[in-house]
Amino acid sequence: MPELPEVEIVRQSLDKNIKYKKVKNVIIRNRNLRFKIPLKFENFLKGLEITKVDRFSKYLILSLSNNSFCLLHLGMSGTIHLVSNNKKNFLTNTSFYNSPMLPNKHNHIEIIFSDLKIIYNDPRRFGFLQIIRDSNLLKKKISTSWTRTIFLQFQFKLYTLIF
Repeated sequence: MPELPEVEIVRQSLDKNIKYKKVKNVIIRNRNLRFKIPLKFENFLKGLEITKVDRFSKYLILSLSNNSFCLLHLGMSGTIHLVSNNKKNFLTNTSFYNSPMLPNKHNHIEIIFSDLKIIYNDPRRFGFLQIIRDSNLLKKKISTSWTRTIFLQFQFKLYTLIF
């Protein structure tokens, strides 16, 4: 699983390369990730500009020009690759683990901009991309209280099983 420093490096790389760029096209090769990608995902993203790339824990948050968000999680084995249209890229991986070059298999999603594209590659398919319509829903999805609640429920169930 990508560790927090790796996710931060991916965030920095995406922020540097796709911030203020407009999505020209989206290609979905496999919708069956951790959460199934809806049929309207491509049309929703087309024409929107990425205004900011943030991170909360291991979630990458792409802020969109219509005040919605694209939430991305790399899962166990996911990587993001940047491929430029203008030059040959031998090293495409935005992080410092795994293969530095774009693999031939498991390229599930491509988000295409005018001069480059980002490719989501995930052999195990535990990662996901999800559209979040507004900031309140985003806060609910990634809030620490939500995470803490689930952890405490799990801890309680584990405790009752042991004792």
